[in-house]
Amino acid sequence: MADALQRYRLQPVRSSREWAAYHAIRRDAIFASLLPNQVYDEHDPDEFAPGHFPHLPLRDGEVLGTVRIDLIGKSAAALRLIGIRPDVQRQGHGHALLKLAEEAARARGKAEIVINAHPSSLDFYLANGYRGGEWADRGPIPSGLVRVGKRLPRQNIAQIGGVRGAGSGTVLKPSQTP
Repeated sequence: MADALQRYRLQPVRSSREWAAYHAIRRDAIFASLLPNQVYDEHDPDEFAPGHFPHLPLRDGEVLGTVRIDLIGKSAAALRLIGIRPDVQRQGHGHALLKLAEEAARARGKAEIVINAHPSSLDFYLANGYRGGEWADRGPIPSGLVRVGKRLPRQNIAQIGGVRGAGSGTVLKPSQTP
């Protein structure tokens, strides 16, 4: 899988074109299909709060999805509103997105990831090593969602390759570890 991940990267959202793609994917992949009774607000202040870092996963330069990495404590990060474009779902891109986001959080010194998952996505997260339980996050579990988390395996900084912290303005690439 490490070789397949080499085609992927995770990059912070910067340009107006990237923001448009980010919001379109969230509306289509998350709100329209999973949260139809909620209104998506692309100007929600939480999106731009300190310690919140919107990212786009790309494969060979093509935008595939969205994730926002929120730093929520000394040792934890939350992955928010993870979504893959509907036309490219179920092709392994979600797995790649999780791996890249986990590496970005680890590069920021985080050892734990928390996700508020939609029940229809629960099997996906469990298959990727996430578990239910008492995972720290800011506030209660949103209605209709399930909180899962994962402790990241320890790696020394030399194993992380070219990955630097989320929000650093640097394109994040997968580690070179097998």
